[in-house]
Amino acid sequence: MKPFSIYIHIPYCAQKCPYCDFNTYALSKIPEEEYCNALISELNFFSNAEFLAGRPVQSIFFGGGTPSLFDAVSLRKIIGTIRQRFPVIHNAEISIEANPNPLEAERIAGFARAGINRLSLGSQSFTSETLKTLGRMHRPEHIEAAVENTKAVGITNINLDIIYGVPGQTMDQLKFDLEEAVAINPTHISAYGLTIEKGTPFYLAYKKGELKLLDEDLVADMMEEICSYLPSSGFERYEISNFAADKLYARHNMAYWNGDDYLGLGAGAHSFCKSISQYGTRWANYASPEKYIQDAQEYGHAQSWRDDLKLKDAIFEFFFLGLRKITGVSKNQFSKNFGAEIEDFYGPLTNILINNGFLESQDDSLYLSKKGLMLADNVIQNFSDPEIRSVSVAY
Repeated sequence: MKPFSIYIHIPYCAQKCPYCDFNTYALSKIPEEEYCNALISELNFFSNAEFLAGRPVQSIFFGGGTPSLFDAVSLRKIIGTIRQRFPVIHNAEISIEANPNPLEAERIAGFARAGINRLSLGSQSFTSETLKTLGRMHRPEHIEAAVENTKAVGITNINLDIIYGVPGQTMDQLKFDLEEAVAINPTHISAYGLTIEKGTPFYLAYKKGELKLLDEDLVADMMEEICSYLPSSGFERYEISNFAADKLYARHNMAYWNGDDYLGLGAGAHSFCKSISQYGTRWANYASPEKYIQDAQEYGHAQSWRDDLKLKDAIFEFFFLGLRKITGVSKNQFSKNFGAEIEDFYGPLTNILINNGFLESQDDSLYLSKKGLMLADNVIQNFSDPEIRSVSVAY
């Protein structure tokens, strides 16, 4: 049976960052027991779903929010329930996001005992000025301490998040961030360009003229520096924003990019399953934690909407997700999924993008060129409106 992944959203934070537009809530008192019980109810409900029956779990990811605020006992209960309800593959990747402000050795040891074997640390920067701009609560020295504490309890698979393009950030500061990140020897680094999202304090400050964005050319130069420095330091770029040492890719995220099935649990969590409808089905839970807890405990689920993908949507997602990988998409897999060749839907588009240096084609693979990677969002958007040209398939 084909494996699937489980994402668990824990939406609570000690403090919400001014750039964050995720479904998160800063609370002084977190309803941990009630939320944990709701997650257990949802797990029990989906363990009886025909489309998941008997299928093995390949990865589990606790995201947020700040899931590391939850006690290890709660995490052990959730992971234990997953193991009771589904077969979990040997050496499944079980990750948790955490903030380093500070992350005590005792807490990390509890995570390890609960079954966590990968830590994703929201380090963001090693410079105090950048951390202050981002509204982060930790100091640079907390990052190294958190990594040391994590390795000390036997969790050696560690990701560091880095944010670049931050207002006021200099190229020298970015280079320092990269040097410090590599020096503490994680297995994975994710480097994300800052985006100003509507509704966030950053967006409001930007609209008022109180937040000056970096020059676009400088941000592009920062991206080039990242994509040069990290591979030269032993980190393979395997996705637009992700770099891994020793092939230790983020297996949970690879499941998304490969179009695999995943079950999302928790407030606002999204799910996807191919087998429910012809081209796959997506659904999401209510975003409100209170509504989620109420419905999950009463009905076993808290689904707010469900959508069976149309052919057009499924084709675009194939490219939207797959082209994020450096290896790109498989032409044969496209034909297998949709019963036609790429050219049947897009005509000369791929050749135009290849001839203009945005895409490359080799054997079975179609992937973004170095030039295309710099403009990935714009290039991928070209695939948003497939037209059926030489096959007869109804949308």
